[in-house]
Amino acid sequence: MTVQKEHASPDVAGLNIRPVTREDLPALEWDGLFWKYRPMYARLFNNTQAGRTLMWLAEIKGELVGQVFVMLKSGEKDAADGENRAYVFAFRVKEKWRNRGIGSCLMDFVEQDLHQRGFQFITLNVAKDNPEALRLYKRLGYKVTGSKAGIWSFKDPHGKVHRVNEPAWRMMKRLR
Repeated sequence: MTVQKEHASPDVAGLNIRPVTREDLPALEWDGLFWKYRPMYARLFNNTQAGRTLMWLAEIKGELVGQVFVMLKSGEKDAADGENRAYVFAFRVKEKWRNRGIGSCLMDFVEQDLHQRGFQFITLNVAKDNPEALRLYKRLGYKVTGSKAGIWSFKDPHGKVHRVNEPAWRMMKRLR
C-alpha cells in the first residue's frame, strides 16, 4: 500500500507501508543497531503467522525508513485484548528521516488498519525519557492513562538474557 497525504512533504509522498516478510527480518536490525533483538523479531514474525501480531515497515524507494509492530492480544488485557484494544510497540523512524511526517503517516496507517479490523482503542507505552515521542503521540491524540514500570527482558542472538528498566507512560487513543 502506498500512503499519500494531502499537504505532505515530498519525502512522505513516496512512502510505502507494507507487512514485514521473513526476508525483511535482517533489515529490522537497522544496520546492526538492533542486532540484539534478532530472536525477538523472529518470534514476533512467527506470531504474525498465527494472527497475534502485526509487523509493518515503511520504505521510500526501497529504503527502510521506519517500522511499527502491533500486538493484537496479550496477557496484559489493558494493553491488547484481541477484540477492542491493540498495543503498538517498536515504533521507530530512522533518525535521518525524522521530522518529515513519516511517523504521523505510519501511525495513521496503523490506526486505520486497526479500525477496519474492529478495534476501538490503541494503547502504547512511551519511555518517560523520550519527550519527542511523547509530544508526537499527544499531537496525534493519545492521552496518558497511567505509568508503567517498563521492566522487561529479552535474549540476544548469543543466548544472553538482558533485563531492561525503561519507565514509561501508558497512552491510549480511541479510534473513530
